[in-house]
Amino acid sequence: MRHPIADFGNGNVMSDTIAWLDPWYPIVDEVVRHGVERQLMLEIPQSHILARESVRLIARRGDTDDALFALTEGRVAEVHMTWRRSPETEPHWPATAIFSSLAEWAAESMIPLHHELSNLR
Repeated sequence: MRHPIADFGNGNVMSDTIAWLDPWYPIVDEVVRHGVERQLMLEIPQSHILARESVRLIARRGDTDDALFALTEGRVAEVHMTWRRSPETEPHWPATAIFSSLAEWAAESMIPLHHELSNLR
């Protein structure tokens, strides 16, 4: 099933839609969305790559602490959440990979991961 992705800016739907593959799933619950977004802001130090970014949670990975956030200009960030209650002391935590688009992320991260995990079954 394909799901439109809500833009973080004003609730508009981004032009990208995606068919989510296991273990990724879309976030539709606003309480969950806001809670994870707040947690990310707690974790990132001022020197982190996302420190000055506006983020909107769009998906989570069901088997790890990874989350996918929409950024400005159609970019997305895959973040390995640490669940610390204060900023990380190292600027590379939480580990983050930024992709120029949702399609690029799907091709470079979600699809290869899905194939890798499917081969383990």
